[in-house]
Amino acid sequence: MEKKKGSLSWDKLQGQLHPWLYDAVISLGFQSMTPVQASTIPLLSGSKDVVVESVTGSGKTLAFTVPVLQKISKLLYDEQIILKKGHFFAVVLSPTRELASQIQAVFDSLIAYLPEDKPAIKTQLLIGSIGTVREDLQKFVKTSPQILIATPGRFLDFISSTNVRTNSTEIVILDEADKLLDISFGKDVVSVLQRLPKQRRTGLFSATLSAAGDSIFKAGMTNPVKVTVKGSTSSLNSSAPKSLNLSYMLINPEKKITTMLKLLHDYKFKKCIVYFPTCTSVKYFYLTFKSLLPPDFTAKFHSLHGQLTSKSRLKTLGNFVDADTSEFKHVLMTTDVAARGIDIPDVDLVIQIEPPMDPDVFLHRCGRTGRANKVGRAITFLNNENSHEVEFVDYMEVKGITLNELPAIYDNNHAQFASKMRGFLLKDRGVHELAIKSYVGFIKYYSKHVASSIFRLSLLDYIGIAKAYGLLRLPKMPETRYIPIEQMPEDGWLGEKIDMNKYAYADSQKEKVRLATMEADNLKRIEDSKRRKELKVKNEAWSKKVDSKETKQDRREKSKKKREAIEKQLMEESSSDNEEAEIDWKEVVRENKRHKSNVQVQGSFDDL
Repeated sequence: MEKKKGSLSWDKLQGQLHPWLYDAVISLGFQSMTPVQASTIPLLSGSKDVVVESVTGSGKTLAFTVPVLQKISKLLYDEQIILKKGHFFAVVLSPTRELASQIQAVFDSLIAYLPEDKPAIKTQLLIGSIGTVREDLQKFVKTSPQILIATPGRFLDFISSTNVRTNSTEIVILDEADKLLDISFGKDVVSVLQRLPKQRRTGLFSATLSAAGDSIFKAGMTNPVKVTVKGSTSSLNSSAPKSLNLSYMLINPEKKITTMLKLLHDYKFKKCIVYFPTCTSVKYFYLTFKSLLPPDFTAKFHSLHGQLTSKSRLKTLGNFVDADTSEFKHVLMTTDVAARGIDIPDVDLVIQIEPPMDPDVFLHRCGRTGRANKVGRAITFLNNENSHEVEFVDYMEVKGITLNELPAIYDNNHAQFASKMRGFLLKDRGVHELAIKSYVGFIKYYSKHVASSIFRLSLLDYIGIAKAYGLLRLPKMPETRYIPIEQMPEDGWLGEKIDMNKYAYADSQKEKVRLATMEADNLKRIEDSKRRKELKVKNEAWSKKVDSKETKQDRREKSKKKREAIEKQLMEESSSDNEEAEIDWKEVVRENKRHKSNVQVQGSFDDL
């Protein structure tokens, strides 16, 4: 069933919602419902399971928080059910800690309008790395929250405790359901759902729920109603809102970073999210920008990635959300950890240094801007030159997503910035090691693209990307075989060769350890080199044997022809000389062999 757009006034729900809840949404400034809210709230507040697919930024969070609070208000205030100790009424599952934290904030903002004379409605956040499961259980027993907002793994550990009872659960919500039901979380989510009562309401929400395919049936819903709300775009299949401008640039890989910095400097925006391929690349470039960019650079940078602790991640996200944009623009450097569901006000620009491995994540990234009908721009960088990455545009077109080309914008100071990066890396061996890890991590990331026919390792500009990362020297890795021999720098050096024995760590303790172990490390490298050569010989043994057999066969053929020629010659001589001397032709062959054995073997022994 597909719901059509009807009246968007909150008055439509007056009488269907508890008075306090109706007053809360009005007081929070939501002047009217979005289409997904108008379609979903009456169904989920009633007795229907729902599968909701709606464009990013369309108001899905409120579309399930209001029904959850309506359901709990009915239980507490109409039916006057007292929640038993160790029980809860509702659970909302989210794939990321940041999104779970924001969902709790939406719940709490509504609950703040609950009259003091009514029994309190409480929430509890259950996510990893913030406290232990034991601490979560202690708080749960003490405060008796009716609503739990959690990530799947932590929630599964939580309900495995004998102190927790699930049989009072009335409603469960899966936000970003396509992600929750994929291979990353699917097993935990299914285990959770199996432990919850069958007689419950279930809501699945996502911008790209169709990507989940038949896995949505694992949610155990009863005759669900499908709610599909698309943006008003020219493409019927598009999941991008009309207010979101999607575009791409074909860029020389070596100049991606300086192009990004130029965009950040020149474009007018309040907040921007820049997506990097890996956690290490976020750490490396955040450190680089903080060290090399002038203090008066027009944008301030924030770093958010999966290797941070949960407390650090939530603190960084909070700082970015609350950032004052009156004096500086603010840029969040992140990975896909911030791609889903997070609602950050005033984000009006998104830049993707690389397209996501999974094209279905593309809209989740872009959807951090252009939310709630506000204008936003999302720019994706694609490699030019000899790559096939421009085909990504047609690939997304098939998925109903249209990308418009923007001309590449290069910074005239690119060479100057590259020189600064080199100087920065030369000051600290540790920074160069971080740069190498970032580069290698990117290559691994690139190799995992779903659209492997477009993103081909064989066509990647390894040298250009290495220069973009500021590397002093190419690391030894199997993929370098794709670099044409004529383009391969001597010994892999991308600039002036340096003495690695004298290349020091800025950290005095690490440098002390390096110097103490340097001689042993050098000997180990020599041994490893010998071992690699021996291994190479072993690996080539089969093909060498084949070559040897083929060569032996050739020698036999040549010997046979020589014997026949000698025999013919002897017979001719015998007939012409009246058999003056009987020559044993076999002796001639043996003499020939003795002659060959005395010939010196020539060749290069440099590698032995």
